[in-house]
This record gives sequence, structure tokens and C-alpha cells, in this order.
Amino acid sequence: MKMKNRAVKNVGYLLVLAPQILLVIGAYTGFFWLSVLFFFVVLPVLRKFVGNDLSEPNRKPSKAVGVFLRAIPRAYVILWAVVLPWCVWFLATHTMSLMDCISFALALWIVSSLNTAIGHELIHARSSFDRRLGAVLIASVGYFHFPEEHLSHHARTGHYYGGDAAVPGTSIYAYAASRYIRSLGYAWEYEIFRLKRTKKSWIANRLFRRAVVPVLIGTIFAIYAGKVGLAIYLFQVFGAAFSVQAITYLQHWGLSEKETPELGDFGFSWEDGCWMQACITLNHAFHGQHHLVISRPYYELGAVKGGLALPASYPVMFVVALVPPFFTRIMKCRLDTWIRDFEIRETLEHQSDCIGTTMLAKALKAGHLTHL
Repeated sequence: MKMKNRAVKNVGYLLVLAPQILLVIGAYTGFFWLSVLFFFVVLPVLRKFVGNDLSEPNRKPSKAVGVFLRAIPRAYVILWAVVLPWCVWFLATHTMSLMDCISFALALWIVSSLNTAIGHELIHARSSFDRRLGAVLIASVGYFHFPEEHLSHHARTGHYYGGDAAVPGTSIYAYAASRYIRSLGYAWEYEIFRLKRTKKSWIANRLFRRAVVPVLIGTIFAIYAGKVGLAIYLFQVFGAAFSVQAITYLQHWGLSEKETPELGDFGFSWEDGCWMQACITLNHAFHGQHHLVISRPYYELGAVKGGLALPASYPVMFVVALVPPFFTRIMKCRLDTWIRDFEIRETLEHQSDCIGTTMLAKALKAGHLTHL
């Protein structure tokens, strides 16, 4: 099945609010695993029924539709501003077993990880208000240096060493640890350079200012929800940091200007066309287009014809990546197959003769698109 209706997709973006809503429902029903099961079980299963997203990017929405689409990430932040203090209140007023605490923490981690995707969209917005909103949203889960780090990410896409493309064979654990430390260094260097360029004192350091946000939130968790509340919040901080590295790992694994120059026209990124995932992450999986034109808002992104597709959606590949040898084998096979097909298409499209090789090349390309 392939979802092609753009109007349905516009409404479908409201699914981005689902993880926060499921977190609250799960807490009140006592089924704390609801969000985790939704993300890692229901979404992959629903893909078989809902299918891939082949709707046209909404490059020129009407004024009303444009207002609606721009309001969705803002609505997400507003809901988070309600859900976050609710979490403190719930933990402070309810007695929970160890298993309940673990499942609640994992459910909250799902939301915290999604915060980074929505915050990413907001920091690229044209509105300075939205950019500040995005920075605060990501800082609320402890990743306060994301805006500065992300400048480095865009500058170094397509590079193994000093960049964000994982060298095949590198485990997600080693990659996450090294990239997080490196990202802190890049963010600090950028901010120091900005302060020198603008001749401002260290008081104007935005990293210091944003670092106050998670410290303040952690303190509130500790005061009102005790050690358990603080432990759960700290789990979000480490969990969100790992999620950022994991998604970057999946998006750029094995792709560089030297080893895979063919992917330059695709933003050196792996794509995934799952309709449900596209709605819930505001098209975060259409990452190559974002790298090619970073000013495009999420609703102007869509499936890329002939792009390099992940073997499965983010939740599935995240789990697979936790077993590095298995992950490497799967990804290497998919990458080699794409490069081989790409080379065949390029060769055929440059050979024109009376027996129709150009038509054959087009047929091959069309067949390749079924993998998106």
C-alpha cells in the first residue's frame, strides 16, 4: 500500500502528539509499557497495512494550511510544557513498583527522543521565536548544545573522520560515545568563536544559559519526586543523548564523499518512507533532502526517487543496531546492492541504441523505487 493523499498527510502530522498522549494514558491505566509497545511493535506492524508515504511535498501550501502546519511543532512544545510538570506530579503522588518505574522511564524516553526530532525542525525554522523554542525544547531533555553541534553536523556530512558518517564496523556504542564527546567540543568551539566575533563576554555564552534548563528541571524532579524522580529524569538525559547519536548513526552510516560519492546527490543520507513514521517525526526520515536544502520546512520534504532506503524503519533498525555484527552485515548488503543498481542505471542511461536500452534503464529505475 502507498499513501499518496497530501491532505491526509497534513492531518496525519498530528500523530506527532501521540507519544505524549500515550505516556499519560499508559500511566493512568497502569499499562506503562504502552508508548514503548506503540513505537517498537505497533508502528512496524502498521507499516504493513498503512504503507509508505508517496504523497507530494507541500511546497506551496495555502495560507490557512501553512498556518496549520507551522502550528503543529509549536503545539507539540505546548503539550510538552504540560506533560513535563505532570510527570513530576505523577511521580510525586503515586506509589510505583520497580517495574513500573522502569517502564515509565522508558515511555518518557520515547517522548524525550522525539523532542530532539521536533526541536531539530524548530531550530531550522525561519522564525527566530521558533528557533529559540526548539533550543529550549531539546535543552529540556539535557541536550543543551544541540543548535551549535548541529552546525558542525551539516558542515561535516559525507566525511568519516571528523564527520558524522560511521565507518562500517564501528558499533553504535563506540560511535555514540565518541560523537557525543566530539559534539560538545564542536559546540564549545563554535560558541567561543561567536563570542569573540561579536565581542561579547562569557556571560553571553548560550551554552551556559541553556545548561541551566536541565539543571533546573532535574532539581524540580529531585525536590518533588525524590531520588526516583531524579533518577528517571537523568535517564532521559542519557537516553536522549544516545538517541541523537543513534539516529545520526542510522542516517549516515557508511556514506562519505570518498567511498560513496554516488550518494552526494542524495545528501549522503539513508532514507525511510514509512508513512506513520514520517508523520510522527515530521518527515525526519527524509533526511537527505534536508541536508541538500536545510531551509525547507518539514512539510516540503518527501520521498526521493531512487534514494538509498534503510532496510526497515527507525524503531526496527535501532534495535538491530544494538547487535553490531548483524547490523553491519544487513547495511553493507543493502548499500552494495544500491551502488550496483545505481551503476547499472547510469551505464544504461548513457547507452542509446535501437533496441531500447534507455527504456530498460527507466524500467530498472522504476523497479528500484519499489524498495522505498
